[in-house]
Amino acid sequence: MVTAIKIRLLLRTAVLSIVVLAALCRFAISPASGQSLNTDKALQASAVVASDRLLTEGKNFFLANDYASALNSFRQFEAVRPNNFPVHFWIGLILDQNGDAAGALDQYRQSLTQAKTVDMDSAELRVNLGNTLSKMGYSKEPLADYQRAIVIDPMNPLAHLGLSKCLIDSGDYAAALKAVDRFGTLGGRDINVPLLRGLALAGQGNYAEARQQLRNYLSFTNSSRLPTNPALTAFQICTLD
Repeated sequence: MVTAIKIRLLLRTAVLSIVVLAALCRFAISPASGQSLNTDKALQASAVVASDRLLTEGKNFFLANDYASALNSFRQFEAVRPNNFPVHFWIGLILDQNGDAAGALDQYRQSLTQAKTVDMDSAELRVNLGNTLSKMGYSKEPLADYQRAIVIDPMNPLAHLGLSKCLIDSGDYAAALKAVDRFGTLGGRDINVPLLRGLALAGQGNYAEARQQLRNYLSFTNSSRLPTNPALTAFQICTLD
């Protein structure tokens, strides 16, 4: 018998995509607030131009996978314009890439806080927040972020993928299946789809279909030589009657 607790434990092995490169360039540069009103206007304008150059430089480094140089540029930009919400998003992405989930979470939250001051929100930011919270072991908080991302952009596939994971974690297996299927309908592709579908089906007691989905997952991961832990946990479910 596959218990809800076992499924939640096995689900922790799934790795969800966290970086949405295509969405990054949609962030507009937000004017910094809170700067000294006594600063000479000419110097202030010069500083803004210089900081904009740092932001562009940092993006170019990031897209070239030079994360150390990108982080250096973004940190310099942050020092000049600390209230700019996109730079916190970018710093969060780099920290996420480097495995610093707590640091990334802090940056994402700063980005969200600053964005709200100008009545803005972002599906991509919400997805990354949800993914980071999920990796840190939270369950209710990421669910809310994925749901908010879908409200902002119902066509964002990763929001539905993240939502499916949270719904499995909470035991809502029917809704989880709908969410992961919606991810596929929107053109999403992720190695964890058969794993998530298998876990949801197992939670519903549909073991025959669950085994088939999980065998597909095992076959794919084995052929791709990916880390074995998720495959082994999936195999455990495949062998349950």
